Amino acid sequence: MSKSTQIAAHRGGAQLWPENSRVAFRNAAKMDVDFIEFDVHRTRDGVLTVHHDAVLGRTCEGEGAIADMEWSSLRHRRLHDTDGETIPTLPEVLDILARGRPGLRLEVKYKKDRSRYPGIESEVLSMLGERGVLHRTTITAFDLEVLRTIARHSSDSPTIHLIRSDAYYSGGREIRECARKAKDAGVGEIALRIEDIREGDAEQCRAVGVALGCYAANDLPAIEKAFELGVSVFTTDRPDLAISIRHRRYF
Repeated sequence: MSKSTQIAAHRGGAQLWPENSRVAFRNAAKMDVDFIEFDVHRTRDGVLTVHHDAVLGRTCEGEGAIADMEWSSLRHRRLHDTDGETIPTLPEVLDILARGRPGLRLEVKYKKDRSRYPGIESEVLSMLGERGVLHRTTITAFDLEVLRTIARHSSDSPTIHLIRSDAYYSGGREIRECARKAKDAGVGEIALRIEDIREGDAEQCRAVGVALGCYAANDLPAIEKAFELGVSVFTTDRPDLAISIRHRRYF
């Protein structure tokens, strides 16, 4: 159990407010969380947008892949369960979060076919620098090559390699090997789904020189487990619950 375990509001707190929405980010920025997490895609004409899925429909009106759409046809698509909010651009979100205390946790997404957006890494870094928040931002991705590119362009930027359960188990749950690959790519942390982490995993990662975090800690047992295991940081759709548990444990 570690008092240093940090909390990241996943997509702004996806079980509290519409995910990746302006209202979620504004509200999360007022909370006692350590990070606010969000996702970035790019339109066909090069606009960086904050949206989780590669395609429309689940969280906003319309259909089709973001990578195939012009911003002019995307900018008016309304987010479900909001008061008429539309999909935000990355600059809009950075402007909101720049005024808050929590750090930023930006996930670089990929296209519908899981291919990379060519050159998106340098574009994201440039935008973070322009908005004055690069020093407060941790960049995450499931694609290790994205993070390797980030490390080449900005060696001081913290990065986290997100590891899918299917890839983790098909590789034999070799957590030291996952940590070693991350370290070789210039990445300082890996993150597994909370249910994939076992006692002693954090120590194995530290022995390689890499921190261990987790994601999808969205209910009481999962959040309690994240604290007990002493992970570096965990993402949660219920930052309010995570904050209350942290206060009960340590204050």
